[in-house]
Amino acid sequence: MKIKGKIGLFFLLTFIIIALALPLSAGSVNFSFNTYDGKRYKLSDFNGKYILLNLFASYCPPCMVELKVFQKLNETCGQRGLQIISLMIDQEGASLLPKIVSSRNLTYPVGLANSEILKIFSDFSITPTTYLLDPKGQRIEKFVGYHSYKEWVESLTKYVKCN
Repeated sequence: MKIKGKIGLFFLLTFIIIALALPLSAGSVNFSFNTYDGKRYKLSDFNGKYILLNLFASYCPPCMVELKVFQKLNETCGQRGLQIISLMIDQEGASLLPKIVSSRNLTYPVGLANSEILKIFSDFSITPTTYLLDPKGQRIEKFVGYHSYKEWVESLTKYVKCN
């Protein structure tokens, strides 16, 4: 009886330790991406900052409008602990990306979402979708659809100062 009890206790403690450790590691993400102009980044390059990761499509009118909103956020919040990254999901539109970036005067990293990113964010289905990641790369929030500058500032103020 004592041996069975010790074995049972061992398995119970092992299960609890594993269960407690999983949420800490499961939520953290890291990936690499290329910008439209050939620069290569890893998410870990932005450690210490909150990441606003925007997934958009070239054929999505609200996405195109929201890119300008992200540029304004980059100008007001970018020096205060926020890094914005926009990644286009439609590979067919890759040739349009330099024009999209220049016509909107985007100065933050913009590139193409690769298959690794689409696997990590497998709950992505509608453009635009934007994920907020904490400075350690863990997902904090998911935003689906277009959001105005004012809505973004209200959502971000609990994490960074944008005013």
